Amino acid sequence: MDDRPLFAAISTSARQLYLLLRCIAFAPKAEVHITAAGIRFSVEESHVVQGSAFVEASLFSSYNLNVTDAQPSIPSFQISITALLETLQIFGISEANTSYRNQSGGFSSSYAAAFTTPALAMGGTCRISYAQIGAPLSITIQESGMNTTCEMNTYDITGEYDDAEGIPLDRNALVLKVIMRSAWLHDAVTEIAGTSPTMLVVNASSQSAPYFALEGHGGPFGDTTVDFQPEAKNEPTPSTIRAKKQPLVTETFSVAAPSGNRGRVKQSYKFDLIQKAARAMALASKVSVRQDRQGVLSLQFMIEVNEGVPGTSNGGVADSMGHVSFVDFRFVPLVDEDEDDHGGEESDEYDDAGSASSVG
Repeated sequence: MDDRPLFAAISTSARQLYLLLRCIAFAPKAEVHITAAGIRFSVEESHVVQGSAFVEASLFSSYNLNVTDAQPSIPSFQISITALLETLQIFGISEANTSYRNQSGGFSSSYAAAFTTPALAMGGTCRISYAQIGAPLSITIQESGMNTTCEMNTYDITGEYDDAEGIPLDRNALVLKVIMRSAWLHDAVTEIAGTSPTMLVVNASSQSAPYFALEGHGGPFGDTTVDFQPEAKNEPTPSTIRAKKQPLVTETFSVAAPSGNRGRVKQSYKFDLIQKAARAMALASKVSVRQDRQGVLSLQFMIEVNEGVPGTSNGGVADSMGHVSFVDFRFVPLVDEDEDDHGGEESDEYDDAGSASSVG
């Protein structure tokens, strides 16, 4: 009989795992999907916002998945993400609250420096194991000759979505795709938050201004708009009009508005849900903003973890190649069919792209 656990992995930089999971810790429980490529943690709230973090197998110094023909994969399960973070915090991780202006412009939180400190390669090791289906998820932290083990209960998945990835994003029907530095998005959302809006409007067009703007509506202090300007501030003459206009801060900018929308994509989202991605915005180096025809918004953050990641579990040479991890948020849009009748006020009903529900 094989007594090996279904899954076992060792990390010598548990702080990386902690900081990644902090980005999506806006709900008490997380779904865990273990595959040969890595571990995917996902959190959702009220069917209208979902956050997921993928931790590649290469970020662990040891990663073993013990599957057989009889058991070709590990069924997904739920755990308490709150308990997992508290366990990882045994390392004494402290949050930095200061901000700084980075060299390329834009304020970003000192989270951005969290993965580049040599201290990440120091300390003990963290072993994650899952003995069998239905067993607790075991976390063992070894530091200075002391072992601390925490066994967390696992729960069955309720299966609230037909799509295995949760809130569905139709990648074949994207109407908006933007790639930019995450610091610019973080700055814009922080600026808009100053008026305490209830709704964030994403407004984009490749044909006329504003080409890419974020608008905060419904706040007690008025509305706010952050307009990402194109390369030329002034409109060109008709003889020099380019086929496309691209905001200066974007690396990729694509708008494919549905017919009848006059080349413009405009969709509303509940602002406090967007703010749940604030930690990831501050931590990431780049963000991919995507929106499909249903209005589902995806913010995919690229987080660099390229310093001080040991290459082996027995004191080997550090891996100098570097790694990145991705944290993805998806948001269901607000219904805006009555927006004009209500003067832009927020509707509490969501469209049926993600199981329509009301938010109190």
